[in-house]
Amino acid sequence: MSKKKKKKAGIGAIFARILVVILTMAVGGIASFFAVRQFFSYKFAKEKKKEVSQQLEKENKDRVDVALMQAGDMMTIRVYHSKNNQMVYIPLRSDMVLNLTDDGKRAVEQELGESVDTAEVSDVIKAMNDDGNTMKEQVEETLGITINSYELIKDDDLVDIINDAGTIQADLSQTISYEDQDGKSVTLTSGENTVDGDAVLALVSNEANIEDEDVHMKLIGDILVQASKTVTSMTSSDFENYVKNYYSKADSDTKYSDVSDNLEQIQSIEEDDVNYLLLDGKESGGKFKVDTDAAKKVFDVLLAEDGDIDSVLKAEDASTEKTTEAATEDTEDSSKSITIEIQNSTKISGLASRWKDKLTEDGYSIGSVKTNRQGELTHTKIIIAEKGLGQDLKSYFKNPEYEVGQVSSGAKICIVLGTEDEI
Repeated sequence: MSKKKKKKAGIGAIFARILVVILTMAVGGIASFFAVRQFFSYKFAKEKKKEVSQQLEKENKDRVDVALMQAGDMMTIRVYHSKNNQMVYIPLRSDMVLNLTDDGKRAVEQELGESVDTAEVSDVIKAMNDDGNTMKEQVEETLGITINSYELIKDDDLVDIINDAGTIQADLSQTISYEDQDGKSVTLTSGENTVDGDAVLALVSNEANIEDEDVHMKLIGDILVQASKTVTSMTSSDFENYVKNYYSKADSDTKYSDVSDNLEQIQSIEEDDVNYLLLDGKESGGKFKVDTDAAKKVFDVLLAEDGDIDSVLKAEDASTEKTTEAATEDTEDSSKSITIEIQNSTKISGLASRWKDKLTEDGYSIGSVKTNRQGELTHTKIIIAEKGLGQDLKSYFKNPEYEVGQVSSGAKICIVLGTEDEI
């Protein structure tokens, strides 16, 4: 049987085989390329996501959060510096003048019935009608800063929030009297006191009639600092519940969920790192105009990620000390140049005359001495024609109460003696 000869592959077949090999390699190469690219793309995306996450975490740690708090007739700016883990409160006086935006002008005009470019904090609060965003814009317009959020607190809620915080101590420089929510009259004597929600509400609404606004603002600042220290000393679960309750009561554009991730860090703030400061300015005609240049320097440091907050606080302490000394000298001079009337509300015979002799010996000018028949007082009352007068007389009496008003004689300062100041 004859053998069959192998048929040689033709040129076309050889090319076909080569083409198949090339295509197989090409397809495999493409598949490999896409697989590799997908692998590296996934790896890059994962690393990028981690990088972004780390960057966000760093930014969050370096963040400076600014909130506007409003309660009663007052506003307070709260600055939380994440990087330094420090908190600073800046109370704004109720008589502080704010520059108005167009929306602010319309709201104030509707409230006051007149077109103005500026308005006091207390009037802005009334005019905004719980519009926290517009309220915030007026403070931004005046101070040239950006405020991240607002927190508006109604009177009843403020009382609950303070009472829920626990025991808050305040060192009062003078006696204050106010009515609590049940209409009961309460008096806190000068010195160390435990203050509750009703007392704080009276202070932020100035129902306590503290005539010296610097003293008033310092007291508010002290209470805010003490309240913060009390709250952050709670257990973690109690602190979490307190913050939840706070944001459920406050009318705010911030929710509890927005701050919940930072609670542990906020609670770890050291006691010495919670402070307050007051803005410099001048009082004229019953209004306080802030020194915007000085305020800008303060906020430039406070709101910078690498800002040296301690340097601002030290400068504030030095400035306050100088201002207090200057104010004391001024009030002493001005009071001694004014003729003072003395009235005796007590049944203690000759009390007014003895006080006349005492004050005259110290260089005061005493005019008429009278009997006040409007009811016996315990605490001496000092009636002044305008805010700021007679502050140097405070040290003579145990718990003097100041009242802006007029007496029939026209005296600018009238001392109505109480029983506790018998001499």
